[in-house]
Amino acid sequence: MRGGSLLSLRGFKSYRVCPDCQAKYTSDASTRKRGLVLAVFALFTVALSVAGFLLGFPWGILAFLAGSGLLVYAGYVLSKMTYVEYRE
Repeated sequence: MRGGSLLSLRGFKSYRVCPDCQAKYTSDASTRKRGLVLAVFALFTVALSVAGFLLGFPWGILAFLAGSGLLVYAGYVLSKMTYVEYRE
């Protein structure tokens, strides 16, 4: 590795660089909060899916409803995603 640390890797930087103008940008605070809610919702859906697989009928319906809600919320999060200039 050239940079000498894991933070020098592209995936671990806290910002992205625009390929056209070379400006640094990152997501705004509300986008990060919605992403956190999305991650918790996804974990809840996985837990319900496992319960539906192991325990059967009523849990399977809940897993389906949670998965449908997860898809709707993921679409909402993607539609509201905004970026701001990254300041060091």
